[in-house]
Amino acid sequence: MDIHVEAPRRSPGPARAAIRRGLCAGRAETGLDRARGLRGGHPDRAGRPVAGARLLRRGCRPVCGHQRGLTRSPALVRLTTRRHRIRTGHGTSGGWCGAVGVTTVPEMATAVPGSSAALRLAQTKALGPLASARNGLRRLLGPRLLHDPFLVYTASLAPIALIVAIVSGRPQDLVVVGVLSPIFVGTQAILGLIPARVRPMTPLGWSFLRLATALLYVAGLAALVGGANQPLASLYLAVVVAAAALGTRQAVVIGALASLVYLAPELARPGSDSYVALRGLALAGVSIVVAIGTRRLVMAVERTTRDLRSAMVSERRRSRQIAGMEAVSRLLVSDVATPGLLDGALGILVEQFGYHYVSIYLMNGDRAELGAQRGYDQPPEWFDGSSGIVGRAMRNHEVVHVSDVQSDPDYIAVYDGVVSEVCAPLMVGDQFLGFVNVEARQLLDRTDRDVVATLADRVATVVAIRRAREDIAERAAVFSALHQFTEAVSATLDLNRLAAVLVEATGKVIPADIVAFTILDRETGRYLLRGATDVDESMLGREVRPGESLAGRAIRDRAVVIVDHFGNDQLPASLRGVRDLPDSLGAGIPLVRDSVVVGAMSLVRLDRTNVFRPIELEAMELLAGHAALAIANAFLHAEVEQLAVRDPLTGLFNRRHFDEALERVLATWRRATPEERRPVAIITFDLDHFGQFNKQHGHQIGDEVLRSFAGVLLRRFRASDLLARLGAEEFVVVLEGATRDDAVRVADDVRIELARQEVRSDDGEQLTVTVSAGCAQVDEGDPSREQLLRTADVALFMAKRAGRDRVVAA
Repeated sequence: MDIHVEAPRRSPGPARAAIRRGLCAGRAETGLDRARGLRGGHPDRAGRPVAGARLLRRGCRPVCGHQRGLTRSPALVRLTTRRHRIRTGHGTSGGWCGAVGVTTVPEMATAVPGSSAALRLAQTKALGPLASARNGLRRLLGPRLLHDPFLVYTASLAPIALIVAIVSGRPQDLVVVGVLSPIFVGTQAILGLIPARVRPMTPLGWSFLRLATALLYVAGLAALVGGANQPLASLYLAVVVAAAALGTRQAVVIGALASLVYLAPELARPGSDSYVALRGLALAGVSIVVAIGTRRLVMAVERTTRDLRSAMVSERRRSRQIAGMEAVSRLLVSDVATPGLLDGALGILVEQFGYHYVSIYLMNGDRAELGAQRGYDQPPEWFDGSSGIVGRAMRNHEVVHVSDVQSDPDYIAVYDGVVSEVCAPLMVGDQFLGFVNVEARQLLDRTDRDVVATLADRVATVVAIRRAREDIAERAAVFSALHQFTEAVSATLDLNRLAAVLVEATGKVIPADIVAFTILDRETGRYLLRGATDVDESMLGREVRPGESLAGRAIRDRAVVIVDHFGNDQLPASLRGVRDLPDSLGAGIPLVRDSVVVGAMSLVRLDRTNVFRPIELEAMELLAGHAALAIANAFLHAEVEQLAVRDPLTGLFNRRHFDEALERVLATWRRATPEERRPVAIITFDLDHFGQFNKQHGHQIGDEVLRSFAGVLLRRFRASDLLARLGAEEFVVVLEGATRDDAVRVADDVRIELARQEVRSDDGEQLTVTVSAGCAQVDEGDPSREQLLRTADVALFMAKRAGRDRVVAA
C-alpha cells in the first residue's frame, strides 16, 4: 500500500496520511459548501455531489475562510487541489484530499503581507530550481502517472538496482539495469495510461498484471545482477509488501510466485546446494510474515479510515441538518407564515435532507387543512384525525415516528416505496395548530425525528405569531370601523336620518346581506322598522312585535339571539311576503339604554356557513351600545327640539314655529303657478270668557280645559295641518288644500265637539266651555301672513260680537 500526499514537508506515515486525507477532504468540502451558504457537503436528490464538491473535484476551489490574506483586487489568486487516492485490490477507494498550491498571475495576484498566502509565496520563491523541477515533473508525467502506485513501486526499485550494480563492480550489471529498468518502468507507464473503461480484464486481474510486471522486473534483476549471490533477491519482499497492501489474494498469489520464481532455478538444477533452498525457504517465510504484517497494518488503516469516514459522514449530516434548520428558521422569521413561506421551508427540507414527501397542515375548525406540500401529486386536502398515522398524532398531540410503515397497522399508503414516516404536531402550549408530516423512501432515524420535531416547534411558533398578528390586525380593523361607525352615527340627531346611517355604518363593521334597525316609537310605545337593507320605503314604519323575528326576540329577551336557520316563516307578521328569504343565518341584538330597550339590530347572512366569528360577536355588543346611545341622543334632541317649538301645556306648536311654518306655506303658494296653486285656509279659535273661567274655577281647571281643547283639535284635523297655540286661550289652524267653506265646516265641528266635553269643577259640578272661530282664505291680491291673520281676526271679532259660540267667515 502506498498513500501519497504531496506536501512541502516529510511524507507522513500511512495511518496519519489516511486520517489527514479524510480531514482534508471534509475541510475542503465543508469550505466549499460554506461558500454556498451551507454547513457541509452533501449529495443532491439524484445522488450526485453538490456544486461545491463537483467544483473541488474538478481541481479548483474559490477562496474560503482559511485562505484569509488573499485579496481579490488588484490580483486574482487561484487555489488548486489535486486528488490523492488509496488504491486496493478492488479498485480505488477512500476518497481524496486536497494539497493546496498557490500560483499567481502577473499583474493579477497579490497577498497581504504577513498572511499565510504571503508565506507560501515566499517559500515557493526560496525553493527555486527544486520547485521548478518538481513542477516540470508534474507537467511531464501528468496526474495519472504521478499517482500511479504500480509505476511508483517499479520506478523506486531502479535506483536500488543501480546502486547494487555500481557497488558490484561488474560492468554487465550496469548494462542489465540500464536495459531492464526502462523496459519495465515504461511498461508500467503504458499500462497506467490505459483507461479503466478499455482494459481487457477486471480490476483484480489488472492488479495481478501490474504486480506480475513488477515481479518479472525483480526476477530479472535478481537473476542477472550481482552474480550467483543474487543480492537483489530481497527486492521480492518489496513486491510482496506492495501486493499485501492491495489485498489478501494479491499477497498470497504474488508471495507464492515470488518464492517459486526464486527457488525454481535452484530446485530444477540437479545437485543444487541445500543452502540455496534454505535461503529460499527463509526468504519465503519472511515474505509471508511481512505480507501478513503489512496486510494487518493496511486493514487497520482501512478500518480506521472507514470509521473516520463514517464519523465524518455523521458529522457532515449533522452539520447539514443544523444548516438546514438555520435556513428554515431564517426563512420563517423573515415574514408571517404564509403558504408561500411554508412552501419555501419545505423546499429547504427536500433539498437539504432529501425527504420525498413533506406536508404541513393547519387546523381550521375541527379539521386540519393543507397549508403547503412538496412531492405529492394529489395530496389530501384535509384530515379529521380519525385514521392513519397522522390521525394518531392529531389525537395524541405527540410526535409519531414509524421506521417501517409496513409494520404499522395505522399506516395508509398513498405512494408505493415509502419506508418511514414522521408526523410532528404543531403545539403552542396546549393549543394544537396542525402538524408536519414527512414520508421518505429511505429509513428515517432518530435524528430525522428530531429534525422534524424541531421544525414543527418553529413552524408552530410562526403560525401562532401569524394568527396573533391576524387577530391583532382584525381587532384593529374592527376598532377602526367602530370609530368610523361612532363618527357616522354621531353626525346626525334626526331620528329618521339616523336609522339609514345606522344601517349603512353597521354593514361596514360586520358584513351582512341584510341589516335592519327596529326603533321604539315613544308616543305609541310600539317598535317600528325604521331602516333596512334593500327594503322599499313603504315597508318602513311597520310594527315589529316583541317575540317575533330576530328583533322581537332580542327585545323580549334583552340578549343577543343567534338563529342558524332563519327563513320566511320567522319574519315579522307585518313583513311576511315582502321578499323570499332562503335558509339563512341571523342575529338579533337588543339596543338597551338606561335599562330601556330603545330598539334592536338585526343581521342576516344568506350563506349560513359563513358563521359569525368571535370578534364579530364581540363587535355586535359594542355596536349595540353605540347605536343605543345614538338613538337615546336622538330622542333627547327631539325632546329639546319639541320644547323649543311646542307649547309645553298642550303639545301644539308655539307662536314662533307657527309664524315660520306659515311663511313657508305662503312662500310655496306664491311660487306655484296659478294653475298649480291650491287653496289655503285659516281658522282662529278663542275660548269664550276664559279669563273669567280661570278666576272662577282656578288655573288647574283652566289648564285642563286647554289640554282638552288641544286634544279635540288633534283628533279632528289632519296630520298635515298646522296647529298652534298663539296665546292664553287663542288657537290657530292652517289648512292646505282647503277652502274657506271647508274651514267653516270643520271649525263648526270642533265647536260642537268641545261643547260636548265633560269638564267638572273641584266639587264635581258639570262645567260648560264654548269657543268662537273666525275663518279666512288666502287673498290672491295680498297673499301675506299679516293679511291672512288680519282677515281671520276680523272674522273672529265678528263671531264674538254676534254672541260667541259660533263660527264666522270673512
